[in-house]
Amino acid sequence: MSYVARKYFVLPADREEVKRGISMFMLAKSDARASYREIEAHGATGMCFVPGKGWGMTFKDRPEAGKVAGLGRFSFVEEAKGWVAVPDKRTSAGKKLDELLQNTIDLQEIWQWSLEKSLGIYGVVACGFPTVFHHCVAKPLADGRVIVSTPDAKNRPVGGGYSRNFEDPVIPNWAVEISAEEYKALDALPEFGRENAEAA
Repeated sequence: MSYVARKYFVLPADREEVKRGISMFMLAKSDARASYREIEAHGATGMCFVPGKGWGMTFKDRPEAGKVAGLGRFSFVEEAKGWVAVPDKRTSAGKKLDELLQNTIDLQEIWQWSLEKSLGIYGVVACGFPTVFHHCVAKPLADGRVIVSTPDAKNRPVGGGYSRNFEDPVIPNWAVEISAEEYKALDALPEFGRENAEAA
């Protein structure tokens, strides 16, 4: 696996860009969790990707046949530590479940990168063989600050056998660079959550 050095930054809580970014993060988190609760309302404990079939619902115990309308056959999946069934898209109930799963995956993806994108710091460096992706990652802290870990590298230019140029990470000039040890200490602090959402 290829190694890429990283840089670390903290973004001050009093910046309007940071407040706005955390607000967008909280909205995305709320949407993603609401969609996930719809899956749990069917008795599922989560989701699991089944190669060749798509996204399915996971269950701790195998439900009785027909208990969840729209699901196909159940099988035990060791990685999921439970029973998994993929929606049967030949039925209207199965189509609705498949739509719910796809929507939840989309919302999870939006939530995962919402803070980085809203702060304008999203980036990924692709390097090594086989190619490894090194992402720029942000985390909101309970006190309103945001910490950022980013690869200290740039992508290869397009051409010379490389067909894709990924976005280079961009860090605002008002970000405060910190050491790896300082980042590690801040990363151990509580994350911004529901109890301090009013601060955003």
